[in-house]
Amino acid sequence: MFRIPILGRLSFMEYQSLVLTAIFILVERIISFFIFFIPVRRISRMLSRLTENHLHEEEPKHPLVEMSCFNDMVEYWGYAMEEHTVVTRDGYVLGIHRLPGRPNEATEGPNRPKQPVVLLWHGFMMSSEVFMCVPDKANVLPLLLADAGYDVWLGNSRGNKYSYRHLTRRTWQNKFWDFSLDELAMFDVPDTVDYILAATGVSQLAYVGFSQGTCQMFCALSSNVTLNRKVSVFVALAPATTPRGFDSDVVNAMIKTSPQVLYLLLGRREALTIALTWQDLLPVEWYVGLLDVCLDFLFGWKTRNISQAAKTVCYKHLYSFSSVKTIVHWMQIIRTGKLQFYDELPVGPSTMLRSGHICHRYLTRQIQTRIALFHGGQDSLSSAKQLIGKELRSPVHIKEIPHYEHLDFLWADDLRETVLNDVMYVLKKFGSDTGNAAPQDDAIDLDTPRPERVNGQNQDQYPVISKPIPNDHDPSQIDHCPELNGTVS
Repeated sequence: MFRIPILGRLSFMEYQSLVLTAIFILVERIISFFIFFIPVRRISRMLSRLTENHLHEEEPKHPLVEMSCFNDMVEYWGYAMEEHTVVTRDGYVLGIHRLPGRPNEATEGPNRPKQPVVLLWHGFMMSSEVFMCVPDKANVLPLLLADAGYDVWLGNSRGNKYSYRHLTRRTWQNKFWDFSLDELAMFDVPDTVDYILAATGVSQLAYVGFSQGTCQMFCALSSNVTLNRKVSVFVALAPATTPRGFDSDVVNAMIKTSPQVLYLLLGRREALTIALTWQDLLPVEWYVGLLDVCLDFLFGWKTRNISQAAKTVCYKHLYSFSSVKTIVHWMQIIRTGKLQFYDELPVGPSTMLRSGHICHRYLTRQIQTRIALFHGGQDSLSSAKQLIGKELRSPVHIKEIPHYEHLDFLWADDLRETVLNDVMYVLKKFGSDTGNAAPQDDAIDLDTPRPERVNGQNQDQYPVISKPIPNDHDPSQIDHCPELNGTVS
């Protein structure tokens, strides 16, 4: 008997939302079809002239606005970089980037000492560019780390613009896009870590993740005991493991649907490629305005902490390819409120009980690696409070920035003094193993007081750093800083 997979689980208004979503997606695909035959750049120039006619004078644009790849951005700042290729155990070819040191510094040679290694990883539907595209150099984390003496690596998840290849599968095949968070945690993260450790000759590295970059590491560490011994410290920026949902009723209605409906709406390959069309078609001012509206509609973010100049540069790098299956996986996590594996038979709570089908969870309390959490008080996607309350053992550092939203941890104007100084100190304290010399290694007093409890949990494993750090502190001279800015949430 034919069964409608969402029957009885949605209200009339939610059905309306789904229908409107389907119509919107259909209209977008029709527009994309016609745009394919139209000179997009000519339309973009025409729209730009319309915009300029309403401006008294055109503001000068930052040079980064015209740069569309990681290499150009690094070259603009005057740093050396390397491109590396990681082939995962299941055949995906990942492009990763390396900043081996400061400008004009020898990056090879027998007398070059080993540097502490740090790996940065982007969020959902992003690439390594999100860390480099910031127009204010003081807020560019990879450059701050390189200046402080770190060997900086940046990962890229399968399917994005730098990891758009497989040994046997082709990108137009559905099976190329048959991956979720599970594969990112099972293959991309540990295989990239192993490659970097082999390339550098060290036994451990530090990891800094943003958003989904934190989620995939939480999943990887909770299911891979060996990986815990290879990561000295895990810094989680805007940690997202079990988001509460969206501000949009339309999207929340989609969460309740079965994967079959989502696949029907979005397809089974790369997700939301229309974003690239709008990015090419619209003048940058229009595109920034459109994204601001979308971010407010979906998440309630006002993006007041990010300047217009930063948005003009950074929003162009907000989207890169990922799979629809990853979106479906996130929808399952939001619906169940659990950080779980992708559910191949998600048929709703009532049917799940009847079938006896239970989806496995990622057991984050099993993680042994030191973890530092940085989260925003206005971040609707943050899972920090759930993690602190019951999902993690004792983090080494917890800091909440009350006025921060999700993207502020990448591009906020006050990022350095609010977040990055603390991140640098945490990496200095916990990010070097016996095989790594600490960066700029002078004497430093790390004997900080240790509170007995945080949020009702015993601190019997790692100390929580809780004293202030000067806001004018220079991360490149991190060893001169006696204390760390941060409050225990």
